[in-house]
Amino acid sequence: WHRLHALLREQWIITLALTPLVLLLFGQVSLVGFVANLFAIPWVTLLVTPLAMLGTVFAPTWDLAALAVAVLARVLAWLAGFPFATVSVASAPFAVAVVAVLGGVLVSMRLPAALRLAGAALVLPVLLWQAPRPEPGRFDLLAVDIGQGNAVLVRTARHALLYDAGPRYSRDSDAGHRVLVPLLRALGVAPDLLVLSHSDSDHVGGAASVLDMYPAMALTGSIAPDHALWASRAGRRCAAGQRWHWDGVEFVVLHPREADYTVRGKPNAVSCVLRIRSAATRHTPVATALLAGDIESAQEQQLVTDRADLRADLLLVPHHGSKTSSSGVFLDAVQPRVALVQSGYRNRFGHPAPEPMARYQERGIAVFNSPHCGAMAWRSERPSVVSCHRLAQPRYWQHRADGQTRF
Repeated sequence: WHRLHALLREQWIITLALTPLVLLLFGQVSLVGFVANLFAIPWVTLLVTPLAMLGTVFAPTWDLAALAVAVLARVLAWLAGFPFATVSVASAPFAVAVVAVLGGVLVSMRLPAALRLAGAALVLPVLLWQAPRPEPGRFDLLAVDIGQGNAVLVRTARHALLYDAGPRYSRDSDAGHRVLVPLLRALGVAPDLLVLSHSDSDHVGGAASVLDMYPAMALTGSIAPDHALWASRAGRRCAAGQRWHWDGVEFVVLHPREADYTVRGKPNAVSCVLRIRSAATRHTPVATALLAGDIESAQEQQLVTDRADLRADLLLVPHHGSKTSSSGVFLDAVQPRVALVQSGYRNRFGHPAPEPMARYQERGIAVFNSPHCGAMAWRSERPSVVSCHRLAQPRYWQHRADGQTRF
């Protein structure tokens, strides 16, 4: 019993001590790791390692070692399958995380109980950290750096919306799994709604991964009724006139009309166009963002002809800045201060094309492009300012842009 008590005590101390470091590096901590280690450490020490070493002189024991590893993998996979296996927390500022790591060190050392309790107290802030949210009536917007495609996170005081879910990179990799889910975990955000503008793979490629991770999230979009994503989530088709309010912020769908679904054409033509408008406050005027999906000049002209209220401070550039979008009449109707392009570095489509970018320049609209800017952040209380992640937090291996407006 004494040895068992010592083993449990050591494992518990190691788990507590490493928790802050694990949170700092990965943004989540395993709740089954303690049990997993109790099984894995003696299994590897007493069985796998001796069999593997014996295999250097008697080869057949390598097969037994491999079998032991396979059994271990099955047990660990079973433990990882529990819904409570891991807990994710919002990423705290670096200084708070470092203090928590120091607290973990104090907990693991043979110190007086008072000092170890103080160490545990230092760990608490990183566990309870909540990322700042907009005030009621305001919203912020983050155009995520996902390559060629769209994925925009919109947050209000108590709600969040994800507009598109980026591309699928390969059969086993997509923007949802690789970028969006880790980002949402780091921000401590569980989106209430996923809006899929249309069915192109660079907009819905990561949707399944996001929907799997957030089972309570609602779904809307212009994807076909028989699309596989509807099987995983009940939802409704987006249509002009739909509106809702979150925390004083207005959301309105401007396109497509119900009649547009009856016309055979490219999925781009029925892209969900979403207008988001903040509330006026004593200190800040109304600010508006327009997310245009992949609409092209024909749909832009239709919106102008229908006299839709298109004025916006921020425009998510239609169709990633293709030659067939961003018509002059549309830009004159929207009159944005800033425009965001989400495109892949040296993408094969040539997005954004020089011709539409020239139209933005002629009108004095500041254009920000994700290959140069990285993730692009915008807040409704500062409607003319876009923060580029690559400029705000540059990495030594990245080429640093020397200006804000980059094509």
